[in-house]
Parts: sequence; C-alpha cells; structure tokens
Amino acid sequence: AKFGDGCTLHAQELYHFFGSLYPRADITWNVITSTSSAYMRMITADHLVCPPGVGCLLPAIARDAYTYVYETVAPTVSTWITCLPSDYLARLVVPSYPAEFLSEDCRHLRARIGAWTADLDLAPSLQYQTPVDGYLGCADRNFAATAEEPYRSPTTYRWDETVWTTCPVVVATKDELCTQMNRLRLDKILFVGDHTTMSQAIALASLLGQNEDVSLDPNVVPNFSKNVDCSPGTPSAFSFQLSYVRNDRLEEPGTTPSPGNPNCGISNEQYCYPWSVDYAAHSGRTLLIVNTGYHWADDWEGYIANFQNFVGKIDDVAANDVAKAEDVVVFRTSVPGHKECDLHVGVFEHYHEYCPRIVNGAFWHWWGELPPYNDYAIRIINEWNLLNTVKSGPNIELLDPWMMTILRPDGHLSGADAGENCRMDPKECMLYSLPGPVDWWNHLLVGQLKDVASHRENRSPMVAWR
Repeated sequence: AKFGDGCTLHAQELYHFFGSLYPRADITWNVITSTSSAYMRMITADHLVCPPGVGCLLPAIARDAYTYVYETVAPTVSTWITCLPSDYLARLVVPSYPAEFLSEDCRHLRARIGAWTADLDLAPSLQYQTPVDGYLGCADRNFAATAEEPYRSPTTYRWDETVWTTCPVVVATKDELCTQMNRLRLDKILFVGDHTTMSQAIALASLLGQNEDVSLDPNVVPNFSKNVDCSPGTPSAFSFQLSYVRNDRLEEPGTTPSPGNPNCGISNEQYCYPWSVDYAAHSGRTLLIVNTGYHWADDWEGYIANFQNFVGKIDDVAANDVAKAEDVVVFRTSVPGHKECDLHVGVFEHYHEYCPRIVNGAFWHWWGELPPYNDYAIRIINEWNLLNTVKSGPNIELLDPWMMTILRPDGHLSGADAGENCRMDPKECMLYSLPGPVDWWNHLLVGQLKDVASHRENRSPMVAWR
C-alpha cells in the first residue's frame, strides 16, 4: 500500500480475502513509505495488479513479466495507457473494468472456498446402481442400512460454496455428461494416472452404470475401457469411450509392465503403462485427464523434468495432428491423505482443522510434498496457457479438488465406516471407498466440462488460476 488511507483499507480487505483463498500462503500487507522501495517491489513481483490511476505506471512498463492493469474507461479514451509505445503496451493485460463475469469463469473459482454440509435428501442421488467390486467397494457392499442410518455417512454430504455461490458444484448425471461431451464433440475420455486416478475413473464408470468387469485384482492388468451409450438423452445417437491407463508417474520408460513386474520409479517399484501413442492415434476428440505427484517422494528435479516433458508431449501431438488442438486436457491436483483416518466419522469444517494433521515420511506417501508439486504444476500450466501464439497444443485445464478433499478425513478405505470385513493392513488413509468423496471430483469435472464448452463457444478471455 503506497497511495493513502483508501489504498491501505483496500490492502487490509485483500489481506483477509487472500487468507481464505490461499490458506497455505504467507500473506502480508505493508505500508511502504519509500517510493524507490515500492517501485522495486512492483518491478520484481511475479504478478503485478495495478489499480486505476498512474501509481504503478513506471513499474508496469519496466517489467518483463505480465502486468494486469485495471482502468475505469476503455484504453481508447484518454488514459495514460494510450500514451504508451506499442512495445510497452504489449507487456500489459488490460481486462475490461468493471470485469464482466461469465458463467464459464466458474471453472477457475469453483471448489476453492466452501464447506461440507450433511444432506440426507441428496444422499439417494449419490449412491451407485451396482456396488464396485474389490476393496474400493468393500465398505459399500458390507453396509447394512437402518432407519437411523439409511446410507453410509461419507455419502451423505454436499459441497457448498461460501464465496462464489453462483458457481455451485452440482451432482453430475449421465445425461449432463453426455450433453457436454456431445457439445464439445468429444468421443473419448482417457484417464492416465495412479491408484487415485483409477479410483476417479471407476467412480465415473459407476456413475454411468459401467462398473461391471472392472478388476482390482493385483494379478490382473488394471487398465480398462468401456463404451457409454448416450442415446436417448442427447438430441442424436451418440456414444463415447471411457478408458483408464495406469501410469504412476506420467512417464513412459519404453517398456511395458505386467502384474508383479513394475517398470518405473526411483527403485523400479511403480507401474507406467504406455499411453501417449494410443492417445495420439485416436482420430476423434479426447478428454484427457491426468495426474502425477504421489510417487515422486522428494525427487523435485525428476518431477519438474517429467511434468515439463508431459506438457511438451501434448504440444508435439498437436503439432503432428492439428485436430488434437481441439482436445480437452485436464490436470488434476494431487490430494494428500489423512493420518489416523480410522478415527474420523465426520468432516473438517475448515483448513485450519486439517493443518495440524499434515504428515510426511515414506509411510504416509510423502503427503507433505504434494502441495508444492501442485503449485509447480499450476505455475507451468499458467505459463503454458498464456502462450497463445507459440504453441500447437490446447490449453490445459486445472481440476482442483484439493481444498474440498482435505476436509474429508472420513470415507477412506480404512475409515471408521469400512467395518471389520474391510480392514486393511497397513492402514489405507489415502484412497477412498466408493461411493464417497472421490465422486465429487467427477461432479466438479462435469461442471468444468460445461464451462469449457461455453468458454470455447464464447471465447471468453478470463484466465485465473490459483
């Protein structure tokens, strides 16, 4: 804050707002009395947002990074922006002000700030027609409904937005997914990732009534593919393929693993089935959903190189086939588990209730490393999405269920609701039973798909990641 009491008050308001939006961040506000110090901070900031006025004119044009400038009138009217040479003007992003909020902008905001609320009326729509086989469905198959508890407790909550209430997470349906797939002319959904991604893929298959013959037997290749028939429910006959490929690290070492014979990782204990050749060869449009982070421990250099390689691979595929630029590519953030999940029977109310329980170490899957990995991936995605003229591939969308999921210590495979028949050794406090919290990743996904369809139709310019 540099320009008077009004700016100081505004800074205080932003301080409290950002504290809710970025609970892990160290947020400060300072009254800077030195002009030179204020200018130096503005010039060296990763992101600079200029309020209306000339206060940060010089730092804005001196920076090499992107600067967002908000003016109350259009740049074509007499403002200081019109006095800038074109090469300086090219460094600025001048959004319309006041900003016009479009419904498709919800995909950047949804599930960021909210809370879980028990809702027995909604619970029937959160159940599967057929229980999932294997350990993911054990708690559901063993549950005995009573008049007092007609549904497993982890399936009785809804997510409520507390700030952006016009951007709710709505329970997805097959018809809604089919509508958005058809709207974007997508004919394949491909999940690539580890067990958490497999859980999400199986949860979506279950929502679509396609979870039969999906094996969780460790002696069987875990990859699967289903054909989803959307008619009737869409204007014309339409179907799409739903597939999952296990790849724990989102890398392809050049070999193919088999059950009991892993092929990737620092100690060669992970499974990385190839996926990119089949992805590139698909002649239609694909919704590609990927995740990585859980199996990198503290190998930062490896994670950075691998994620950059993934982004480059998406670009190379589109460079060789221009039609792939119309694909929808989604990166899902990694969500840590919850220590002593067998003791939890409800939800956390807020982040600060979860924070003291953050753990690290090999047994806990290096959960404490996951947020920095997410932060790096998000930063690379932001930079990638700004390269509108020098890339071949599509923008990468961010599916971010991190906040909504860390507030769910209940419902894990070793959760209190699992029962004796589903006991796991050692305790499994990262993966969830199905149905459960993972279904909300897919509700979030379908809502985001709708936003992407509207964004592409309207060409809305907003870019805002966490």
